[in-house]
Amino acid sequence: MNSNISLPGLEGVIVTKSFEQDGNYQLHVELERVPHHCPSCNQVTEKVHDYRIQKVQHHHIFGRQTTLFYRK
Repeated sequence: MNSNISLPGLEGVIVTKSFEQDGNYQLHVELERVPHHCPSCNQVTEKVHDYRIQKVQHHHIFGRQTTLFYRK
């Protein structure tokens, strides 16, 4: 999505992909990667062992039903 439009409720996320399919607007989003503590060794790291995609129903955006695919 090459746009500088701020979407309601999505100010802190990175939109990696957006498209419309069958009248449903789909946004693929993720948060910026930040250093965190490893639960095993308590060292600070930016590496993540596994990512999961969570499908979330969102309010209408641009008058279309919207689904978020959140990479967490």
